[in-house]
Amino acid sequence: MSLVDLGKKLLEAARAGQDDEVRILMANGAPFTTDWLGTSPLHLAAQYGHYSTTEVLLRAGVSRDARTKVDRTPLHMAASEGHASIVEVLLKHGADVNAKDMLKMTALHWATEHNHQEVVELLIKYGADVHTQSKFCKTAFDISIDNGNEDLAEILQIAMQNQINTNPESPDTVTIHAATPQFIIGPGGVVNLT
Repeated sequence: MSLVDLGKKLLEAARAGQDDEVRILMANGAPFTTDWLGTSPLHLAAQYGHYSTTEVLLRAGVSRDARTKVDRTPLHMAASEGHASIVEVLLKHGADVNAKDMLKMTALHWATEHNHQEVVELLIKYGADVHTQSKFCKTAFDISIDNGNEDLAEILQIAMQNQINTNPESPDTVTIHAATPQFIIGPGGVVNLT
């Protein structure tokens, strides 16, 4: 079997979550190739929620921050689909929590867009920058408000306040408290500016 065929089979096995097949293909020299969109075996395992396949690939040395042609990482894929356990294993293996795709969206943006609260909380726990803006000048908080998700808006609001107050002397910390009103979500989802 050619290397090209082995690479294609590895992509298929990762998409299907076939751990044993992934191991066999790697043992037979299957290259860590991508499809025409730049999607790697790790992207597919993460996207389709295959935890053990994700672990197998990470242990084999597949790039945890590989990029598709639209600059999405496996973390973007897992976060977008709400696969919290995969998000956590990627982060534990050093995935870039603040990696931006072509739309300058992070995993936090995508998890918020798809209302995956557990993933949002995990990303914040692992240091996601809640102040990062997408290409459309939207933070994850803005997306939660646009989507009408009050629970996520509250989580993100608290995280924004905590990140502002953590180290105001740091050049990496955006101090916006003097310029931006604090949002308080009241009963019935009414956003009050104070």
